[in-house]
Amino acid sequence: MEQHRENIRWTKTGGVGVGLQEMGNKGAVGLRLGYAVPDSDDTVELTFVAAHLAPMEEALQRRNDDWKNIVRRLVFAPVTMKGTSKTTESQAAREESEPLLFKGSASNDQSPHGLYTPTSHLIVAGDLNYRTSNTKPFPGADAFLFPKLNTGSQDNGNFYSLLHRDQLSRERKAGRTCHGLTESPIHFPPTYKWSKKAQIMAEKEDKMTTWDWAKHRWPSWCDRILYLELPGWMKVEMPQLAIEVDKYGALPLMPTSDHQPVLLTMKIPLKGIPGPEAVGGGDDVRVNPSFGIDPQWRERRQSARRKEIAVGILAYLVLTWEGRSIVLALIIGTLLGWSVVQGLLV
Repeated sequence: MEQHRENIRWTKTGGVGVGLQEMGNKGAVGLRLGYAVPDSDDTVELTFVAAHLAPMEEALQRRNDDWKNIVRRLVFAPVTMKGTSKTTESQAAREESEPLLFKGSASNDQSPHGLYTPTSHLIVAGDLNYRTSNTKPFPGADAFLFPKLNTGSQDNGNFYSLLHRDQLSRERKAGRTCHGLTESPIHFPPTYKWSKKAQIMAEKEDKMTTWDWAKHRWPSWCDRILYLELPGWMKVEMPQLAIEVDKYGALPLMPTSDHQPVLLTMKIPLKGIPGPEAVGGGDDVRVNPSFGIDPQWRERRQSARRKEIAVGILAYLVLTWEGRSIVLALIIGTLLGWSVVQGLLV
């Protein structure tokens, strides 16, 4: 891993909140990096995004809107601005001592870029929260439709009967979310919502012997990993290159979560994606994303960040013993101060 770290020439980061008042209880964070190909002048750009969208079966449109806002406001701005006349000798010395990993973009492109950019690979992962129904399961009546372990492919208990109802697959094909992204075929059971019993058993057993779902949520593939295929202009110029997926599956259930984690292993060609100037980008989402960058993205993020800090302080003061102790001390101190002042005025 150390040799790969040394090949990372620059990094950019971005973040956006799509939760209440655009705060970060829901949203996305991203990392974009330039990987220098060994024994070559080529650089491969990679973009990794972790997202968490709106919950609940009936919130399908909210999830689509969350994706739209991520595309519009997840912006990767340069980490540092190098070479300015205001750089002092001490700053220059400090920058020279920093590892290349922390030095910002090595290119001359200092403009901000959104989720999609012509020359970068893109991998999106997270709790996207798309469900297998638009309504909650009816208490006590729908549980018999939940998938069961070791059932035949023609049995209603098999998870493939639910997979046909997957919201993300339907919305993606309709062009309403995750535009241009590809997902490998799913051959693993739903990753959500496991019951408390299942979580307890996960700690005791090496392998599941039964599937025990929470009865108030439809079992769903909430946790997903998607990616962009090579752009069309690259396939024309270098048809021998392709992204190869080795495995797309679920990891063992953890006792601390009602979600089951997923993994994707893939091989990406060690060849930088060329710009589309020579052949034109056409309708490729890298060049023509479905939504443009919000010109107010920076101001909106700063406003939401201030709200996050205020909510965080309030939650600390109200929900923690330390915070409540501080509030109590302030109240006692205020009362004592007031009584001292009153005594001096008598």
